[in-house]
Amino acid sequence: MTFKILALSASAVAGIAHGGFAATLTADKCEAMNGRHIAKTEFSLETGGALVESAEWTGGKGPGGFCKLGGAIRPVDPGAPPIKWQVNLPKAWNGRLLQYGGSGYSGVLPETLEPIVQGPKNGPTPLAQGYVTFGSDSGHTAQNTNDASFAANNEALQNYAYMHIKKTLDVARTLVTAVYGEEPQAVYYAGGSTGGREALTAALRWPESYDGVISYYPTANFVGLRLWGAALNRRIYDNESAGWIAPELVAEIAAYATKICDGLDGAEDGLVSNVKACRARSSDLIDHFACDGGGVSSSCLTKAQIDGTISLYHDGYELPYSLANGFNRYSGYNSLEGILMNLGTQPDYAEPVVSGPNAHHAARAYEFFRYFISGEAPFDYRSFDIKDPGPYRERLLEIASMVDANDPDLSKFKASGGKVILVQGTEDPSVTPHGTAALYQNMIDTLGEENVTEFVRFYMLPGLAHGRGNMAPTWDSLAALDNWATNGVQPVGYVVTDSTDSPSHGRTMPLCEYPSWPKFTGAGDMREASNFACALE
Repeated sequence: MTFKILALSASAVAGIAHGGFAATLTADKCEAMNGRHIAKTEFSLETGGALVESAEWTGGKGPGGFCKLGGAIRPVDPGAPPIKWQVNLPKAWNGRLLQYGGSGYSGVLPETLEPIVQGPKNGPTPLAQGYVTFGSDSGHTAQNTNDASFAANNEALQNYAYMHIKKTLDVARTLVTAVYGEEPQAVYYAGGSTGGREALTAALRWPESYDGVISYYPTANFVGLRLWGAALNRRIYDNESAGWIAPELVAEIAAYATKICDGLDGAEDGLVSNVKACRARSSDLIDHFACDGGGVSSSCLTKAQIDGTISLYHDGYELPYSLANGFNRYSGYNSLEGILMNLGTQPDYAEPVVSGPNAHHAARAYEFFRYFISGEAPFDYRSFDIKDPGPYRERLLEIASMVDANDPDLSKFKASGGKVILVQGTEDPSVTPHGTAALYQNMIDTLGEENVTEFVRFYMLPGLAHGRGNMAPTWDSLAALDNWATNGVQPVGYVVTDSTDSPSHGRTMPLCEYPSWPKFTGAGDMREASNFACALE
């Protein structure tokens, strides 16, 4: 079965009329905001109030200039760090607020002057389009994206988990009303990874405060992902690192998988779009790389590597207990369908576990258990068994209830008129594509397919990894969301454009609703979306 793609470009709806709304700002008004206090009563959650610490007017980036405000939300606990934030106010406001999400364990301000996640690179930024853009550091500063030491403080942990989202929105709304004298007509959230989780959190926890969210490769199963990292740690480093696979062999496996699956979508273009058919060949790939006679060699896969590391990476795990929202199964990755497994550059285990020399997710999980779970108390990460967490089970459930955004019941968001654009890449080695697909299916099972399609669109993009990949598709998801949320125009007929620095740069493909994928029609230029159709088989 195939679905025809409408010849509609993102730019065709990018210039959506905003009902004649036009509120303006001057440099004098901007600079007068410096030192402004925001009272505790302006917040829906408990804080120590907030302060505007800087106000800078610039003539660039926005139509006629913009005002960059920076400041901090004071904590309740004097031992907790403040939430640092930035709010950008355009001279000519279109009536919309756009909140940017974070990444990793955050600790830094998001790039609120730039395009949103996977947004167009060659068009006007949201700020230049008249959006008020803003974001926060999630309530702490970090030495690096793996640093989770903030979580030893309970208020900082809760801020990172979910509270900073609404606290930062309250700051933005207060400042916008004070400067423009108008209430916003629409409020959106956009982010990827941690920011994608935050977008779903915004829709779940404050359904009446947001009109739409864009969630790319969300860490919705946050605790499940950290448990996967802990399990991977054991699979790789147990028995003198018997499960570690050298980077050269990892690359060879990915290249071979792409080679045997590339043409399953009708186009030999270096992308595996028909993932389902490719996964059906995974056992053949394992047989191809398995060591003869069960021997041991750096150029083939041993039984320990196949039964341990490969099995977990490709098929995930199942728990004998449930975390928040009934979660007990973490889906595997497309590790035998073309992605590069991130297993580290060295076989030796060391603590602290460091991403790069050691497996990336093993390092993220190490920081999680050290601070989120044990609170800096001694913790035996090296022998931790995810299926038998012992005294840590209740703490895992507590953290999952706080951080996870995998509740499929978004009925309150739907009832308030909210819209969700959910996007995942097939080549993602950080957030499992199958986990995001499972979350979408859970929404359908919970609310019914007809209800879900009224307010959710889910797209699985071939070639997209965790922000990059063999294809880094960009499209104007913000225009699509705004047109859908404010005008009721469903996002149909969009195409994505490759932004990689490679020969495929500028290539276009149709944006296909899951579970369909772009299939080459067999004629014409493979660089043109018009020569593809969304297919199910």
